[in-house]
Amino acid sequence: MAEHCATTRGAGNNRAFEDAANARISGELQEVESDLPEDIKERALSVFRASISDKGTIQQAIEKVQKEALCEVETRFKGQRFKGFIKFDYDTNVITINVNKFGNGNAQFSVGMGVKKMVCPDPFMGKLSDPNMNR
Repeated sequence: MAEHCATTRGAGNNRAFEDAANARISGELQEVESDLPEDIKERALSVFRASISDKGTIQQAIEKVQKEALCEVETRFKGQRFKGFIKFDYDTNVITINVNKFGNGNAQFSVGMGVKKMVCPDPFMGKLSDPNMNR
């Protein structure tokens, strides 16, 4: 059996990431931000929404977008360098999918996920009760 590198052993085995990726999105889509071409952006949005409405996990939705919508980047920008992203901003989650297309034909996808923390206003002070708000 091969020995694991002492530095990278256990990399990628993160329980918090697995929990976040296997969660389901609740709430409404607030905003979509992207620098992708309009038709690819619309296709990615429709695929992501369909996956979420079918009660898929965040990870399943991301994989579906990469396979069905963002693969178009590889063919359209063949032989060219291209970098782009699409960000889905929901009530409770923010998901960003990055595309990094190289001139030699290889493409790399990366994902960023986050959970929004809602802070209730302090009824006595008249402002948000988040102590880190003004930092």
